[in-house]
Amino acid sequence: MKLFAIWRSAAGSTLILTAFVTLAWLAQSPPVHALSFVMSMGVAWLAYALFFTSQEFSLFALRWATVCAIAVRVVGIWSHPIYEDDWARYLWDGFRFLTDGTPYGAPPLSYFDDASIAPTWRVVLAQINNPEIPTIYAPSLQYVFAASAWIAPTSLTALKLLFVIFDLGLWALVARLGGYRAGLRYALCPLVIFEISFNAHADVVGAFLTVASFALLRKGRSIEGGLAFGLALACKPFAIIIAPSFVRSRWCLVSLGAGAALVALYAPFILTGATEQAGLQHFAQWFEFNSLGFAVLKELAGDATARILGLALGCALSGALMLRWLLRERDTFPPADIWLIVLLLFAPVINPWYLLWAVTWASLRPNPISWSIFPAVSLAYLTAGIIGIADRGFYDHPVWVRPLEVFTASALYLGAVWVVPLARTIRLGKTET
Repeated sequence: MKLFAIWRSAAGSTLILTAFVTLAWLAQSPPVHALSFVMSMGVAWLAYALFFTSQEFSLFALRWATVCAIAVRVVGIWSHPIYEDDWARYLWDGFRFLTDGTPYGAPPLSYFDDASIAPTWRVVLAQINNPEIPTIYAPSLQYVFAASAWIAPTSLTALKLLFVIFDLGLWALVARLGGYRAGLRYALCPLVIFEISFNAHADVVGAFLTVASFALLRKGRSIEGGLAFGLALACKPFAIIIAPSFVRSRWCLVSLGAGAALVALYAPFILTGATEQAGLQHFAQWFEFNSLGFAVLKELAGDATARILGLALGCALSGALMLRWLLRERDTFPPADIWLIVLLLFAPVINPWYLLWAVTWASLRPNPISWSIFPAVSLAYLTAGIIGIADRGFYDHPVWVRPLEVFTASALYLGAVWVVPLARTIRLGKTET
């Protein structure tokens, strides 16, 4: 049995690599068929479960899993993004930052008739979604985008390489905080692999800075931890989920560091007259995608009221869970993944890559709720445009997609808390007999 468990874990990491190699091969002739996407991701998640439900890990299996985790990132870097085009906005923002001194203010649409734009940049410009809206990305991310544009203009590969560097750094941080197996729990996660190395989503930068802030504060380095926290906040407000873990730190120094980082990042853009606020305001007022609790509130109270109520409910419930942790469990790793999931439950937009901020904490402190939601959220890619429903908007969901997400997450949760423990008990009983 021990030998079987060891080889099962090795087979799991190999299957993850195989599933993503297949997906990368399919992506060479876009678009990838929706069924092929679901099957590839399904195999990857089943293989992931096969790996981590194993009770025995040999040195060979762990080393081979590390090789597979690195190899699948190399495959992802060379793959074309699947169902995603946010990378075009990233590249364009970096270009504008380098040429104009700021990526803010004018939306991409205002450059469509600009004869001074080089043909290579016109190709990128043509692929930006919602070009009439100014960028919504905050200053920390803009410096990464600018670095990519400086290293290799118009290169998606260079952008991916930068994101994978942050990804590998995050893997190292998780392994340092929680051990080698926690690191692999993050590194082999299909959601992480797909959203970073394949689809080049920038949320990995903020997730890295958030965990780096936590790690620095655990060492008593309050100012440095505050600086990292400020940099993370200047990626996306999701970084606030680790604020309760600062309770034992020197708050004045943490606040000083965070404030200094925010001032240094925002001051130059405020002085030039614009930040990401114009784009964010449009996003906050009008965008909706893959919502759950918000969709219910919208039916009951209307769109505008639902946006206010959703934010209030999400913050209140998440805050209550944070307070519970502070009072009862603050010596443990913060369950920041749960805090974020609760916050997103009532949000008007729940993109799969938002959960990159949660995977690190779920890797350090595994729980069945998060690890049931992570596989299910990728089903959000099954929009009308992807499936081929002509009479709906490209990003609209067929009526069955969100119920399918909920059903999948619920089934996985019940399997994790009931079926797997029961099967393990039966197996142990037979062994003893």
